[in-house]
Amino acid sequence: MMRCFNRLIDDERGGAIAEFMLGLVPLVIAFALIFEFGRAFWSHQAAIKGVRDATRYLTRVEDPADPAAQAVAQQLLLTGQQAPGGVVRWSSGGAPPMEVSITEVANAGGTYRGPATIRIVNVAANVELALPLSDVFALFGGSGLGVVTFRVGDTARHYGQ
Repeated sequence: MMRCFNRLIDDERGGAIAEFMLGLVPLVIAFALIFEFGRAFWSHQAAIKGVRDATRYLTRVEDPADPAAQAVAQQLLLTGQQAPGGVVRWSSGGAPPMEVSITEVANAGGTYRGPATIRIVNVAANVELALPLSDVFALFGGSGLGVVTFRVGDTARHYGQ
């Protein structure tokens, strides 16, 4: 029995594969982190760009409270184009993708250049980002995030046409 045990201890075959397997765990975690955070940053930037596009559009239309104008702004927000169709860049989950509010600022004293009442357009987006590789972290003792939710907003003065 001792002889078989000594023979196993002295055998060095398979050492390379064992070392590779030890290095594979941090490598998989590193690739998952790079992929997830890269995708999260890309989605966040797409949401910011969409909110800015929607805000810019609503500041140039005659009536930003018009549902038709808000539908076009929402299309811009989600796809980056005014026409129907296009690829949706991100999801809002169960929440409405866009919230628009219009604030009126009194300018009777002429403090600001423009009419007596200045309208401010506020656009906010609710973004829900699913993380498909979050289960990889759970395999190695971490906790899977699953879904990350954040809100992006922009404000601009209404100029009209």
